Amino acid sequence: MRFLLFGTGNVASQVMNGISQSESRIEIAGVIDNDEKKQGGVFWGNPVKGPESIGEISYDYICILLERGYREVYNQLLYGYHVEQCRLVNKFFLLKQLMINKYQDSSDQDICATLAYWGKNNLTFFNQFEFAPMQIERVFWDTDHNMPYILYGDKRLYYPRGYSGFFVKDEVLCVNSYREMEQHTNSPHRYLTSEIYIKEGDIVVDAGAREGDFALQFIDKIKKLYLFECDPGWIRALEMTYKDYRDKVVIIPKMLSDEVSDETTTLSEVLADGKVDFIKMDIEGAEVRALQASSDLLKENSVRCAICCYHKENDRKEIEQILLSNEYECSTSNGYVVFIADTDIFRTLDFRKGVVYAKK
Repeated sequence: MRFLLFGTGNVASQVMNGISQSESRIEIAGVIDNDEKKQGGVFWGNPVKGPESIGEISYDYICILLERGYREVYNQLLYGYHVEQCRLVNKFFLLKQLMINKYQDSSDQDICATLAYWGKNNLTFFNQFEFAPMQIERVFWDTDHNMPYILYGDKRLYYPRGYSGFFVKDEVLCVNSYREMEQHTNSPHRYLTSEIYIKEGDIVVDAGAREGDFALQFIDKIKKLYLFECDPGWIRALEMTYKDYRDKVVIIPKMLSDEVSDETTTLSEVLADGKVDFIKMDIEGAEVRALQASSDLLKENSVRCAICCYHKENDRKEIEQILLSNEYECSTSNGYVVFIADTDIFRTLDFRKGVVYAKK
């Protein structure tokens, strides 16, 4: 399969670095770039040419590898150079082909099922199988506080005023929701199981809370809730969502990690009495550091844990080692994640478990 690459920036470098280290059947037919200053140079051993050279090159697909301006180049190639639409692809199509090549002889049933699914579907961010459809939810406006919200059961779940995901459908303000898809029983990103769940009277840590929807469904049974969210855009929204529960909700506007600073904090620093029953962590790859700094809490409590382990290549192994050393039993979520946001994914080409569950 011959790919003509369009772009010579960071994304293209990440892709070429991965391809150069993999044993794939992908062949690079050439490199194209609009930047005349780059044309005539060399990119990873390939001469860089201008788009006018496309007709002289034999290829199966043109893969557009740009951080910005993808749509503009797509239109340029489709309408300006009359490239067939079916031959214009993005980096995720290329990643899919590389992974199919790597795992075509795998005996892992989940991987085999994913490869079969990819035969007719795109590679997706968290779910290789869309077990539940995306939901479209109506956005309302709290005119007293000038804040948008959706109805989450019988409660209001607030969003930042400037949230970029809002759109208009049938003259109504809406937002896409992936909650049912993400938390389906078979999803690799599911936080709860029949053994890992929130009980009446639990002290709960939700690290990486974002909109706070995970804990909101259990707020009436929770004794104390600690919400960690370092994105300032979500802090005001969380305050509004939990305004009627201020007596038992603490919002910490910092990243949970292994040290105390202006931007970070630790569980030991926040949980002054050292008590916790349930921990959910989804903190962009800081899970290992946060757990390493929490050994005393893990030892002194019997905590039910749902810890995301897909952000980095070795996260699952390191997270399980920490939990096992503190006398916890570990298991993992169903299926696999392909974490396409990892800049190293073209080198690792790996399927990763999404969540490590732990209990004593």
